[in-house]
Amino acid sequence: MRNPFVCAASLLILAFASLAHAQNSSEIDPMLGADKGGNVFLGPTLPFGMAKPGPDYGENDGNSGWSARGNLNGFSQLHVSGTGGGPKYGNISVQPMMGKADPAHSSAPRADEHAEVGYYSVKLATSAIRAEVTTARRTPVYRFTYPTTGERTLLMDVGHLLMPRQESSHRNPESQEVYSTDVQILSPTEIAGMQSSVIGWNIQTTPMKVYFYLVTDTPAIISGTWENGKDVQSGSVKATYTAPFTIPSLPKTPARVVSTGAYLTFAAGEKPVLAKVGLSFVSIEQAKRNAMSEVAKFDFEGTRKAAVAAWDKELSTVKIEGGTEGERQQFATGLYHSMLMPVDRTSENPLWQSATPYYDDFYCIWDTFRSSTPLLTLVDPKRVTGILQSLMEIQDHDKFFPDGRSGNFSGRTQGGSNAEMMFTDAYLKRLPGLDWQRVYRAMLHDANVESSEPVRYGRGDLDEWKRLGYLSIEHSGHGGGADRPGSRSMEYAANDYAVALMAKGLHDEPAAKQYMARADNWKKLWDADAVDHTEGGDVKGFVWMRHDDGRWKENFNPHLGGTWNQDSFYEATTWTYSLYVPQDVRGLIETAGGASAFKHRLDLFFAPGFADDYRYDVGNEPGFLTPYLYNWIGDQSSTAKTIRAILPASYHTGLGGLPGNDDSGAMGSFLVFNQMGFFPVAAQDFYLIGSPTFPRSTIALANGKKFSIIAENSSPTNVYVATATWNGKPYQRSWFTHDQLMAGGELRLTMTDKPTHWDTGAPPPSMSDR
Repeated sequence: MRNPFVCAASLLILAFASLAHAQNSSEIDPMLGADKGGNVFLGPTLPFGMAKPGPDYGENDGNSGWSARGNLNGFSQLHVSGTGGGPKYGNISVQPMMGKADPAHSSAPRADEHAEVGYYSVKLATSAIRAEVTTARRTPVYRFTYPTTGERTLLMDVGHLLMPRQESSHRNPESQEVYSTDVQILSPTEIAGMQSSVIGWNIQTTPMKVYFYLVTDTPAIISGTWENGKDVQSGSVKATYTAPFTIPSLPKTPARVVSTGAYLTFAAGEKPVLAKVGLSFVSIEQAKRNAMSEVAKFDFEGTRKAAVAAWDKELSTVKIEGGTEGERQQFATGLYHSMLMPVDRTSENPLWQSATPYYDDFYCIWDTFRSSTPLLTLVDPKRVTGILQSLMEIQDHDKFFPDGRSGNFSGRTQGGSNAEMMFTDAYLKRLPGLDWQRVYRAMLHDANVESSEPVRYGRGDLDEWKRLGYLSIEHSGHGGGADRPGSRSMEYAANDYAVALMAKGLHDEPAAKQYMARADNWKKLWDADAVDHTEGGDVKGFVWMRHDDGRWKENFNPHLGGTWNQDSFYEATTWTYSLYVPQDVRGLIETAGGASAFKHRLDLFFAPGFADDYRYDVGNEPGFLTPYLYNWIGDQSSTAKTIRAILPASYHTGLGGLPGNDDSGAMGSFLVFNQMGFFPVAAQDFYLIGSPTFPRSTIALANGKKFSIIAENSSPTNVYVATATWNGKPYQRSWFTHDQLMAGGELRLTMTDKPTHWDTGAPPPSMSDR
């Protein structure tokens, strides 16, 4: 007879072991956040993979291609993930259909849609065709299962784009435009060609060329080409299009919607048709090499398994224990989303030849420097080194760092020169593989030299920034007129602190002093008399805009905010930007009236009912750090309470699971850090303690050590820290350094259901301390 106590103990061990595992792809839901503005890409891809094949639904006006409504228009090969603003990509679409080629009537309702890591499938409801797709790094692979009777056709729309420019006087200025196309039928199984496009989200005026080589395992019995969605020519082997305008001048009259393509029609049969599409930004020959070298023959299942294995390897550095099934899915998916962009296009750079890694789709650094890059620094530091090496080469080529870049073209600077934040973050955390003197010279250039195209890269209005210490209403702008002077001033100040820290580390003391002073410029926009009369009490003192003669902008309005070309703030109000001084939180607290007044301000900022008004919005990155500002006033319990309220209110499983645009993984990385229980201060070398979701989170560090955060008694009600130990010794600080983390060991937090005052140690660092 077996000992029942031994059996019971064994069951408990097995149950615990099932919760203690490294992250893997099986827990990821690629469709989490695809709807309700999350805009995540849900098709198959590899970590930082170039190929992102996926379905395009509806009016082709989304950013990710997917829409909850509308018919399937086809599968295009390139997408971005989680972005707002205008579109990019949607290039080179394939679409199966029954019967003769009819591109004008190929859209079809969907059924049985399914996505998992490395795989997507859907049924075309009207024809019962089942379409499946997986991918290698540069080569998507398709499997089309047609009904067994009737001719089977595969369309290739070479002119396809997301949000193409329409024949309307009300065109979106960021809509995309086909500049030229070239498609050739090489044999009964091969189609090759090129699409060149302009405009899109980053207002690209340099044509972006995408080359492709498609090959099928089944020979066609009929083939041909078409132009403009009609004029299908059986037997034709070539079709081209050239736009009726020249670059850089864009069309002054509405352009036609261009649809140029080719088709293969196969005889009836039971066997699925397999196709692979090699992609390249360099040439058709390279696209063919990619297809033939990355995918053996037409190995759909092998390619799918390789994609899953790549993701499992990438995710294996993080292990969580406990939590609900939904929390673990959110965590795994957030980590996954953090590794979709930027895109590794090494050897696919058409602009210059180099042995250095090349990355594209920084969309945008304004979003990702705060949490995504610091997360990757912990879980994949070699990747970050490659990304930064690429940014240095882009700076060599363009003379400035980008804030946003896509399609080999920099554009859409949202605020400051935030690549500086990434480099200083890496420098302070001692990432290898970079020439820091060279980096420092590039940072000084961005901080001092006026950009000729600040909407594309670098900083604008630097003369005014140096002269006045702020960007004025009158002269701030990249084309004349006011342009987000409030938010840009606050971001310039934070950027200058990053430069100052780099200067100090490299022993350039005069420059360190100069940029420390510039980092203090935010105070010149602090209007001590500005008051918001709220139902929770008055709050006095806010960042506000000024005229070039020093006068304040009239009629203080705490609701004022905007996007582009506004004489105010970008994507937030003064409530958010008046709390955005990451370089000097202690100085901010003093300026705002001291600890008590600061706590009152924070409490009102996070008060329920204001998220959709003008206060805290987790969906906007300038507020990412704000829940942790309580740590500077010895009130870590309020940080814990706030974080544990934000996450379940804003993050969920399912299509609408994100609080807004995932912003290239920014929202996902914010969630990952907060669920583990700490958060980085970007461009500085320390982390702030929050309130862990999971009983244990462990990161396998690149130096061979492990760092764990253990939350004893954690539950939905036990959100407060009662006591803390670091490697078994009492710990009273609500923060820790990167060096502490990299030394390995464990931070053990004992959780409770009541606020405590355990954080009696020194507050987190601030510029005012130096």
